[in-house]
Amino acid sequence: MSWLIDPATRALTTSLDGYARRELAIASNLANIDTPGYKPVSVDFESELAVATREALAGGGAAMNLPTAGQSASSGVARTSEAHLAGLTAGAATTSMGDSQLPASLQQRVDGNAVDVDAQMTSLAETQLKYAATSRMLTGKLQMLKDVVMAR
Repeated sequence: MSWLIDPATRALTTSLDGYARRELAIASNLANIDTPGYKPVSVDFESELAVATREALAGGGAAMNLPTAGQSASSGVARTSEAHLAGLTAGAATTSMGDSQLPASLQQRVDGNAVDVDAQMTSLAETQLKYAATSRMLTGKLQMLKDVVMAR
C-alpha cells in the first residue's frame, strides 16, 4: 500500500503528530504554572520536517526519512552545518517528534517559575489553528483518493 502513502501524506500525518505533542507540552506548562522553579518546554519539529520533506522530494519522491516513535528527531536528520538545529539543547528531554527545549527569553518570577500564561495561550491557539488546517488538508487528500476508488 505504499502508493497510498506519498511524501505529502506522510508530511501531513507527521505534522499532526507534532502539533499534538506541542499541545501536550503546552498543557504541561500550564499545569505547572504554580510549580516553583518550573521551566517551560516547547516542541519544535517544523524545521526538521522541512528538511526531511526537501530530502524526500529531491530524491524523486522516495520515502521520507522521518523519525518514528522512540527515535530522536535529530537522529533522523543529518546536520550539514553547525548552524542547523543550533537551538537544540543537549540536556533537554527528547520527544519523538522534536526536542523539548527552553524558550530563549525566560521571564522568571520570584519563585523561579518561567511560565508565561499569555505566551502559552497564544502558542496553544496558534497550534490549534495549524492542527485544524493540516487536518483539513489531509482529509481533502484522502477524500480525493476515495473518489478515485469509488469511480472505478
